[in-house]
Amino acid sequence: MISSLRRVTQLLDVMRPVFLSAFSIFISFCLLQPVALWLDPSFTLLASRSVGKIAFTLVVIAHIIMLAATLPQLEWRHFVQRNVMFVVTRSWLAPFFTVFALFASMHTLLLFCLASTPYVTGYIPSVITIFSKLPTLAFGFVATFFLAWTEEAIFRGTVIQLLRRGKLSALSCVLISALIFMLAHDVTAPWNLLTSTLPLGIGLFLLGVMLAQLFIISNTLYIGMGAHAGLVFIKVFLRRIPCLTYTDHLPWWLHSDLRQSPLVHLCFLLVIVSIFWKKRTIFFQKPTF
Repeated sequence: MISSLRRVTQLLDVMRPVFLSAFSIFISFCLLQPVALWLDPSFTLLASRSVGKIAFTLVVIAHIIMLAATLPQLEWRHFVQRNVMFVVTRSWLAPFFTVFALFASMHTLLLFCLASTPYVTGYIPSVITIFSKLPTLAFGFVATFFLAWTEEAIFRGTVIQLLRRGKLSALSCVLISALIFMLAHDVTAPWNLLTSTLPLGIGLFLLGVMLAQLFIISNTLYIGMGAHAGLVFIKVFLRRIPCLTYTDHLPWWLHSDLRQSPLVHLCFLLVIVSIFWKKRTIFFQKPTF
């Protein structure tokens, strides 16, 4: 009992900077949002794309840097090397684009399979416009890359590393970081992801588990970045080139937002179980530092 309380106290002590950073981000949002509304009454930092996403991302990046600055010097160097400095080398490019292509292909294959059902209709002529949309697709890829980089740096490169300092097993770190990842996708009302929008919450949680697994087994940020960006970029592509249409009446296993589809939840589970089974010894290890 005493050892369990000591472990909980140690974990809370390690996670205190994360809670403080989250509170600081919330305060920053409360201060910036009125300014945004004064500039444009229809503007919402968390909902608006482009400028809104960039502004909120910059706020989060600033808080990550301040959070990392609280780490001991050796851990600070490891943090910077893992989350930032890898981009100055070329060794990450091939693994990143390999994983990117793999997960983008898996997403595309799933959409092709759905297009063969009565519930999804593909409109091939719209694909021809891809050549005229290359500039906007290129911008979309860059935006997706930085989105994946930011989220992986926050939820895997920062949160998991801090949890590991609490002497938790890798499996515990995976599950806790996935829960935080899920809740962070609705900053204004995170409890909705456990109630009214539970299917979306399940999808985000399973995605967080898979990405955390990739971080743990690869000990790099860019592998998870490749998977994350590969999945998201297909959504970006379809937003710019709408070549799929969902019917109004979808079966229980399908949703137009695939993250809410039980079919996709099953796909995530298969990948998660496969990774866990192949690397199961890693997930029960505790850090030695």
